[in-house]
Amino acid sequence: MLKKFGALVLALLMVLSVSTAAMAENSAKLEENGEEGVAGDWVTADTERLQGNSIVIKKEIVVFNTTDNTTVHAPVVIYTYTVTAASVDNLSVTDETVDHESETAATAPVKAGVDADKVVVTTSTTEDGATLVFTNASTWTAAKNGYTNEYDITLDFSGVTFTQPGVYRYKIDETISAESYDVIAMKDGAYETVYLDVYVDGNYAIYGYVCMNANASVTPDTTTKINGFVNGTAADGSDKYYTYNLVLSKDVVNDQYAATTHAFPFTVIFSNPEGYTSTFTIGQTVGNNKSTGLNGSAATLTGLPTAWNGVALVNDGNATTGTTVGDITLTGIPAGVDVDVYETNDMTGVTYTVVTEVNDTKAAEDDNVSWGTTPSSAVAQTTRAAYESTKVSVNTPKIAAVSAGQSVAITNTLLLISPTGVVLRIAPYVLILAAGIALLLISRRRKAAGAEE
Repeated sequence: MLKKFGALVLALLMVLSVSTAAMAENSAKLEENGEEGVAGDWVTADTERLQGNSIVIKKEIVVFNTTDNTTVHAPVVIYTYTVTAASVDNLSVTDETVDHESETAATAPVKAGVDADKVVVTTSTTEDGATLVFTNASTWTAAKNGYTNEYDITLDFSGVTFTQPGVYRYKIDETISAESYDVIAMKDGAYETVYLDVYVDGNYAIYGYVCMNANASVTPDTTTKINGFVNGTAADGSDKYYTYNLVLSKDVVNDQYAATTHAFPFTVIFSNPEGYTSTFTIGQTVGNNKSTGLNGSAATLTGLPTAWNGVALVNDGNATTGTTVGDITLTGIPAGVDVDVYETNDMTGVTYTVVTEVNDTKAAEDDNVSWGTTPSSAVAQTTRAAYESTKVSVNTPKIAAVSAGQSVAITNTLLLISPTGVVLRIAPYVLILAAGIALLLISRRRKAAGAEE
């Protein structure tokens, strides 16, 4: 029994060894056919694998934010995809010698795509049209180094009638609904057109495809292969969207009452120096319940950037009392939208020294800030009032990565006023002392005069 069991184990090991070698050999052969922008895996080109009538290429939108794994809202944009026959003139496709058992490369002419108007396009966001639709309610994932949000563009060739085998080339154009990428705060990818070669066999069935960013002949050395409007070795074809977050925070020194119970009004004014015309939505997270965000602490703010202007009430939160810090965080602000912030001291009868920091660097210091009333609306500061801090600005580059999270931190230090009326309190004693000295001097003179007499 032991010998039989040993023989069985040995046989199994031999089978596994042979299977592993075969799998390794197949993987090596499939690696080339699994290259970017290519579909149609086969052990050799002489043994085809049908692809069906639907082909999927990709659309990538890479989104940046100063915090990893942040959810941001999209600008309003619609991508439309149009398929036409490519113009081909003496173009050809040549494959590799290793793709054939004969070890001889095959060459075929490129044909203009047929029945292009019958290619049905659908996308990840629509089922009844050749569009990718994004509204301010749409969300993307963002990261410091960019997060790739990927969408499918499906091309259905069921209605196309092929009458000859060969390679058919189609042109796929991408257009956007906006006037330009500039007005929606996005950066355009490297190209708006890709070309799709559809490989058809003798039974008029699709057995492979190659997607490229150039209308040229294809050889084993071709470097233009790319799987749609994406980043790849061929080119940087993805669109980019750059955003940042802004934290508004409060600190109160030497005034425990204000630190724990009072939220100070921050006037927040957004500016749009780059002239974006799309509407945007940004997120808003409000700290403890003593703080109140812009526009009633709404979770999101929508519209042109200037529509977000408002007065936020920001509480210190003083962690030593067990309360939550009252910071307000605004997320997904498009890069290029700038922000002005200043504070109003509405603590009646209290005077502060106010220091404002932007991104942990002192930007302004104001002494003897007196008190006023809480502003009812956001008004731009042209001249600082005695009860206001000096306005500071958060400036970000247009459609480019913002290096770090932005912050405006305002610290109020209670100004202790020295006791008044000091002269009145000691004046009587000074007068008494002066009178005593005068009397002493007079008495001495009288004694001296009497002695002389």
